[in-house]
Amino acid sequence: MNFARTKFFNSSSAVVATILTWERNVVKFVYLDEANKKLQEENASLKKKIASNFISIDSSTVKINDTIRKLSFQEIPATVINSTYNYPNNYFTIDAGTAKGIKKKMGVVSSDGVVGIVYDVSKHFSVVKSILTSNINISAYINNSDAYGIIKYENGNPRSVQLTGISNDIFIKKGSQVKTRGSAGYFPAGTPIGVIESITPIEGKPLWNITVRLKQDMRKLRYVYVIKNLHQLELDTIEEKINELK
Repeated sequence: MNFARTKFFNSSSAVVATILTWERNVVKFVYLDEANKKLQEENASLKKKIASNFISIDSSTVKINDTIRKLSFQEIPATVINSTYNYPNNYFTIDAGTAKGIKKKMGVVSSDGVVGIVYDVSKHFSVVKSILTSNINISAYINNSDAYGIIKYENGNPRSVQLTGISNDIFIKKGSQVKTRGSAGYFPAGTPIGVIESITPIEGKPLWNITVRLKQDMRKLRYVYVIKNLHQLELDTIEEKINELK
């Protein structure tokens, strides 16, 4: 009787152990699948950025190698540890600062698109001015168009911003991609911002009121990259000459 009972318990334990092993494997598979999908999305995003991360040193030469192309931008990974999105001017804090090479006025992006510009820094943390800020003033253009304007946050909706300064004699198509011009050097040219959601004329002005739905849902922002422009000082120095001409 004891032998039979022992055999039963041993068999039951083996069955339970097998079931638990299956369960762990299923959970592990699901987790790895989700992680792999995220990595694939990140890799796809990075591949799209590769061309814009380099500038040509010698455009007259057909052959392309490391001696005639030079890295222009670097990305510093960080995590958002505090944020707001329901005020007229919003900010978020990241867990990276001067110790990792971050400085004021560096652009910040997620794997989806533009999210802000560094406002202030300490050794280990940075406060970022969110794209949901009235005076964010990011220069942007409409893809497949010569039209460009300034991104502002005016409507109080955390899912969208306004593209201002576009003349209403320019044909604008709903659904068009809006991207950075790269004129201030904060972001590589062509970094995604969002998609045109609506277009209406501004009463009494020869301008369009353009609403852009953001690529990144700022309410769900978690992982970001701070953009380091390796030629920022050179750009700032040469553009100071413009102010001397005014």
